[in-house]
Amino acid sequence: MWTSYSARHAAQLIGLPESAVRSCIRAGLVGASNTVPAQLSFRDLSALRTVKALVDAGLPLPRVRRELARIQQALPPGATLAELTVEARAGQVHVRGTAEAGAHAGQLALPFQLDIAPAEPPPVLGELRELPRGPDAPVPVAVSPATADQWLARGVTLEERDPVAAIDAYRRSLRLRPECTEAWINLGRLFAESGDAAAARDCFKSALDVDAGDATAYYNLGVLAQDAGKEGDAIDMYRRALELDGQLAEAHYNLATLFDQSGDSRAAIRHINEYRKLTR
Repeated sequence: MWTSYSARHAAQLIGLPESAVRSCIRAGLVGASNTVPAQLSFRDLSALRTVKALVDAGLPLPRVRRELARIQQALPPGATLAELTVEARAGQVHVRGTAEAGAHAGQLALPFQLDIAPAEPPPVLGELRELPRGPDAPVPVAVSPATADQWLARGVTLEERDPVAAIDAYRRSLRLRPECTEAWINLGRLFAESGDAAAARDCFKSALDVDAGDATAYYNLGVLAQDAGKEGDAIDMYRRALELDGQLAEAHYNLATLFDQSGDSRAAIRHINEYRKLTR
């Protein structure tokens, strides 16, 4: 019987991409984000099964992470997501405890049912990254989109509730303004989260054709390479991303996992320490 699981082993058992498991670790949903290699428990696997079930029900992975992080913050000390029944109904996350007060030891007693509607909390460290959005980002208008910026804004608005429609909006934006790096990266991220790695890779490369110095595109290409088992390519992409933007904490974390797997403990320690500094 296994008593602990690596991120890669957990991903294989649950049926999630390894990048999704790593992002859940960094979001604080499972394991410990400041240790490499990750050591996940059987209870962590149960929480990851909840993630998988919500994704299979049609909720985008970034939203699943955010909603579960909100739920976890509301739990009493010592309680975990593994002790809850969580499901998606009508586009919302519904949660209830597994036992009433006075139940057997080891079960969570919750005197409430929690219905989590979509919200806009601060972003959680994830795997595939968005481009930073400034305070003057365009606001969606009520009329039908007509310009590239309007289609881009529509795509941003639709990502949480309708990723398919968001993909269509980003495509329309790019037909009008193909030099928009943000649209390429957002479109690639949605393709990656839907399992279409080839389409995602093409989008990130298109972003680099527009701006060869885009660190986010290099980082996201590294994520795709790492998920595909191309560790050497992933290391190259993460290093290039860090040359362009030394504040990419996730790139340091992923490099730490890769170097730990290859047996280079010194490099793994160096990158996990950089990750800790940036996320402290």
